Amino acid sequence: MNEAAGVRADTQAGPAGGAFSFGMRWRWGILAFAVASVIINNFDRQMIAMLKPWILDEYGWGDVAYGRLASAFQLGAVGTLLFAGWFLDKVGLRWGYAIGNGIWSGITLAHVFIASFGGFIALRAALGASESIQTPAAVKAVASYFPQKETSFALGVVNAAPNVGAIVVPLAIPAMALAFGWRESFLIVGGAGLLWVVVWLVLRPPAPPAEVQITEMEARDERWANLLKDRRVHGFMAAKILTDQMWWLMMFWLPDFFMRSFGLSSAEVARPTAFVYVLAMLGALSSGLVAGRLIAGGTPANRARMQVLVGYGTLALIAPLALFVGDLWLAALVIGIVLFAHQGFSTNLFATAVDVFPARRIASVISIGALAGNLWGAAMLELTGQILAAGGSYLPLFIAGGAGYLLSTIFIARWMLR
Repeated sequence: MNEAAGVRADTQAGPAGGAFSFGMRWRWGILAFAVASVIINNFDRQMIAMLKPWILDEYGWGDVAYGRLASAFQLGAVGTLLFAGWFLDKVGLRWGYAIGNGIWSGITLAHVFIASFGGFIALRAALGASESIQTPAAVKAVASYFPQKETSFALGVVNAAPNVGAIVVPLAIPAMALAFGWRESFLIVGGAGLLWVVVWLVLRPPAPPAEVQITEMEARDERWANLLKDRRVHGFMAAKILTDQMWWLMMFWLPDFFMRSFGLSSAEVARPTAFVYVLAMLGALSSGLVAGRLIAGGTPANRARMQVLVGYGTLALIAPLALFVGDLWLAALVIGIVLFAHQGFSTNLFATAVDVFPARRIASVISIGALAGNLWGAAMLELTGQILAAGGSYLPLFIAGGAGYLLSTIFIARWMLR
């Protein structure tokens, strides 16, 4: 099949020649840039939570104000996700990545100079809006520079990077604030992002081999609005809705689960939470290796993807056991396995999208799916609060979240791969 049919034309290209012969020499450097960008991005978005005691104490703001700062970020991201993918596909990876990193790094630096609550709200919304480009850009980088047999591993590395941030940021940001001050922490992280932009532009990575000239008819067929009519896009959206719900639940409610279930203090939840995210990181890396080996061994790509998706999706079914094991570390192990499965599944879901859609359209597709996952995730977070406030438990949420992975494979198989 060819790119006009919606499947990557580079699947048979190899290091010795073909479409990827030039870009192949750069692919690992491009991957390193993507990973560095993801990690810096995680510092940017998480540091407000880590610096909360210093900021709220200095300005006299309370928890309600902090909640509004957090929601402003989420609303900013949701409001620009669709535009971010279109923008990347329109201007290309090199300038799109540079502009995105430059804007959100500049906004991070601006936190140093703003003292009003309204100003902070505006900055958090702008940061969320600008950072919506991160995931589409990272996936587009892999789709543009990596052959199919290496796609899963490269995406696994990218998908593992946020977990590194989840582990390192809670340790690094408070240390920076104690050593230099909270404002200086924003300077350091924002400066690191701007340094990334300078190095990226100075080194001038070659144009991705997947960014090819297309005919006027192909351009007309690939108008952004037409993606919303594509059944394959619908399959990706359904998969994101069904699988992202568990990730958002754990990101925002995991400490509360540990505290409710085992009577832990805020300080005591750090170790089991870090353990969970270590397992999540291993899930992203392992699934990329497994799928890559299957494809390299001659298994057709679609079959290899489905085997990995079903395998990791099956692991997630154990989620409800976390409520019944009765031991903190056993519960952490169960949830860790679930997030191991989530990241493994997510890595190959992105890889499936990269297989199905041409690289010049992948950022738009990823943005559409991310928007669907974010909106449903926000609804699930609201529902979680209502269930718990009414005296309910996490059980229905864990059941729905754990079952979502295998259910989503039906949409992937029927809508994305046919």
